[in-house]
Amino acid sequence: MGKIIKILVVLGLVVVVALAGIIYTTDINQYKDQIVQVVKDNTGRDFEISGDLKLAPSLIPTVAVEGVSLGNASWAKEKNMLSVTKFEAQIALLPLLKKNIQVIKFILIEPNIHLETNSKGEGNWVLATPAPKEKETTADATPASLPGLAVNEVHIKNANISYKDGKTGETTELHIDEVTVNSESFSDPMSLFVKADINGSPLKLNGSLGSINNLLDNKDYPINIKGDIAGAEITIEGKLGQPMDAKGIDLLASLNIKELSSLNKLAGSELPEVGPIVFSGKLSDTKSGYSVKSMAAQVMEYKVNGDVEIGLGGARPKLIANLTTDSLDVSPFQGAPEEAVKKEKLFSSDPLPLSGLKSADVDLKFKAKKLITKDLTIDDVNLNLILNNGKLQITQNAKAVGGTISVDINLDGSNGKSATLSNNIELKQIELGQVPAIKEKEILTGGKTDITIKASGSGASVSAIMAGLNGKLLVTIGSGKISSKAMELASADALMDTLSMLNPMAEGSDGSLLECAVVNFDIKDGIATADNGIAMATNQMNILGGGSINLKTETLDIGIAPKAKEGVGLNVAQLAALVRLGGSLANPTPKADTGAALKKGLAAGAAVATGGLSLLAGELLDGGSGDDAGNPCDIALGKAPKKTAKKPSTEKNTVEKTTDTVKDAASVVGDKLKSLF
Repeated sequence: MGKIIKILVVLGLVVVVALAGIIYTTDINQYKDQIVQVVKDNTGRDFEISGDLKLAPSLIPTVAVEGVSLGNASWAKEKNMLSVTKFEAQIALLPLLKKNIQVIKFILIEPNIHLETNSKGEGNWVLATPAPKEKETTADATPASLPGLAVNEVHIKNANISYKDGKTGETTELHIDEVTVNSESFSDPMSLFVKADINGSPLKLNGSLGSINNLLDNKDYPINIKGDIAGAEITIEGKLGQPMDAKGIDLLASLNIKELSSLNKLAGSELPEVGPIVFSGKLSDTKSGYSVKSMAAQVMEYKVNGDVEIGLGGARPKLIANLTTDSLDVSPFQGAPEEAVKKEKLFSSDPLPLSGLKSADVDLKFKAKKLITKDLTIDDVNLNLILNNGKLQITQNAKAVGGTISVDINLDGSNGKSATLSNNIELKQIELGQVPAIKEKEILTGGKTDITIKASGSGASVSAIMAGLNGKLLVTIGSGKISSKAMELASADALMDTLSMLNPMAEGSDGSLLECAVVNFDIKDGIATADNGIAMATNQMNILGGGSINLKTETLDIGIAPKAKEGVGLNVAQLAALVRLGGSLANPTPKADTGAALKKGLAAGAAVATGGLSLLAGELLDGGSGDDAGNPCDIALGKAPKKTAKKPSTEKNTVEKTTDTVKDAASVVGDKLKSLF
């Protein structure tokens, strides 16, 4: 027995010596130049291994390499797209006998990867392959081949990956503390562990993947991963039918976010404090891309269902989505109201981002029984958005504040230099007094309103489109009541300032009954004009006016003339002047038309000076009635003939009337004084 043991020991020593001899005689470094050349040929980039490939003798031989780098694109700032300080690989002994390399453990230390795009959107990871060079061959030449390679376990430590968007300048940083992937054998499942952070937000992943054999054989590859990103829980379960081709995808994904604002660092912006948010869907591949079927998303108590598909087979990526919801509140995502900042221009002259219109195609259908926004609650929303090769079309039908809304907007930016805009927006029988901004201020109750906006124009910016705009703006308002509180809101904004001058009798009363109102503008070559196209009729007065809005310069010049109705008591001092709206669209300035006041308001001024005597002397009252010219709303709509100018009469003019009024008033005052004595 002892002899047998000695023989076995000797044989063992012989085997060890033989293996050691193989290790010493196997020059791994002989493959260095071949590896470098293969990488260069297949990437078109410089590739360097500054250290030698070394195979150190031990029971578990270890290959250690330092200073590996892959060059960057010619336009990139960083010299290298990838660099690795050091990597180590523990090699199994027996496969070396067959000139194969089986890596028991692979350790990657401090890899640095710089990903970026240029101003054109091109990525530095797009590798150009040079045309193959013709080489002379001989009959004795044999093609070189690399040894077989397989890996059991991978460790990555202290990795840094950055991504910079060349258009926006935004940078995303991924720091990996540790990544571990291992399996007992090539036929066993692999375990996965990741600990990292993205832009300072912690990331953890753990779970299991399919075996190495199934991956290499491109067979069913199960995936079961759970993770946490800044408090957002992620689960992915299912399989890949053909993992090497990214085909046969059958994955169920879910996402659970307790509060959206917890992702602020990850998003790089302030997100609303909304939650919980839950998402689930079945991810699969299609003939030309990927799809998410049976998608279910819940934001707080609101649910959205539908299907989403991304096509990658055409000239551009295409997003197809069909979404429905019973009720959805989007107000938390509309942002906080911005502080009022005076601007010189309302329309931006910045170039439109037309290149973005051609970056992808979209076909979106969205239906909501109720859509809650900051401004309105909209019912029966039916929205279609189509973007195709730079041409955008948005159509929407909905109901709100008692009426209907119809929107048809077309923007053609397919030439990439300028855009052509055409729209047709119609609001029918909406109750203006129920619009939250008006209802909150209690300005108006009632007021069934129709609004039509038809316009077209073209240009490379919003200001350029408006400067050449052609179309029509028509607003008609039905009966309602203008509250006396409108007076209290005077000076709050231009609208209220103008309203207070249009409705001078409201002070001290319960308000005025609105009979109708009209705003009727024709727009041609960027000039919006209203020839007697602005009108309002109340139980106390008629108002008719007109003017122009220069959309090129954004300047206003609008005048409105109020006339009191017969038998109405009024404060003539307020009604003495015509109302004018000047300034700009960004900063409109309501004011009294002093020129008109001098021409038409002297009689009213004299009446005030004499304690209210002889009110009928003012030409402003025009015989005590504002009805003789017809209904002002009909005039603004072009339904009634305009009032013809009066023929010159031999009656005294306004100044003469005013002088006589003052004389009469002085006489009355004198008589009263005499009676006192």
